Amino acid sequence: MAPPRTSLVDDLIGEILLRVRPDDATSLARASLVCKSWRGLLSDPAFGCNYRALHGTPPLLGYLQVLKGDDPYSSRFVSTSTAALRPAVRDFSDWLVLDCRHGRVLFAASSPDAGGTTVDLVVWNPVTDEHCHLPTLPKRAGREFNAAVLCAAEGCDHVDCCRHGGPFRVVFVASASNVKNATSARVYSSESGGWSKATVAYHRGFVWVDMMPSVLVGDALYFSCGRDFTLECKLSTQLKLSMIPTPARLNGTCIVIIKAQDGLLSFVDVEGSSVNLWSLLEVDAHGFPRWVRSRTIELETMLPEDALPSPNTVKASLDICEWLCGRHRCHLCALIW
Repeated sequence: MAPPRTSLVDDLIGEILLRVRPDDATSLARASLVCKSWRGLLSDPAFGCNYRALHGTPPLLGYLQVLKGDDPYSSRFVSTSTAALRPAVRDFSDWLVLDCRHGRVLFAASSPDAGGTTVDLVVWNPVTDEHCHLPTLPKRAGREFNAAVLCAAEGCDHVDCCRHGGPFRVVFVASASNVKNATSARVYSSESGGWSKATVAYHRGFVWVDMMPSVLVGDALYFSCGRDFTLECKLSTQLKLSMIPTPARLNGTCIVIIKAQDGLLSFVDVEGSSVNLWSLLEVDAHGFPRWVRSRTIELETMLPEDALPSPNTVKASLDICEWLCGRHRCHLCALIW
């Protein structure tokens, strides 16, 4: 027996809606208002899975920018999508953006330049506009710190995990000014509502945690610690810290850690008009890394004459890194520094 006509029509409508471009998501919102049948098609979880499978990477909805003005720090969210339900520009006064991942944004509510002895962290969900104020961390010994937010749900594809209020974790790392060879880390769990005890990594000499975007590779987070080291935080079971030396031949004015397209931890080293990409192949049993320079790109052959900024300007070099990584499909955290 032939299927009912309405079933055929629904199948055709579903196929048509699947082909609406991701950058025209407002059309899907309007389509959901046509009738209950269309709204049911669009709200079906199967439609969302099929839509992502067809279109691949979701479009960029906006970016976060750190501002400096009258306040020590403030942050701004700028929408780049026509489907945004929030204001196109939103300022967060006295909030310093630290990280964004898996649909969540992490802020430090007290500026590191303010000279405070505590750190208040806030996790913001841009989709639901919910804020989660984390318990205040204990008095810190050093001013150099960083933090990262990530989903804690088992087997999650990290596409819309934050929309339903799923569990998340925040990893906080800090350098101790009174102990020159120690770096500590704590993990916050939204399920327990509290911070773990501090895990400490001891190392030689002074190592300061930078406030550059962290990188998630597998079950490990990586934080930049100047030109010489990267802090590895293993999260699979209990928290484990390791200091990984950076490639010995880094000579550039700007060094950024990234997750390359092949999934390896990598460095982008800007040296004049050349950009070097270094990949971490392995770390041996003694803690010595094996770095390989996987690629060198000469920007002078890719850009018009006089297009390059001064190589002595770190900010300009970082702009080059951001442009380059977008061009070559490497991933940088969506933060503008």
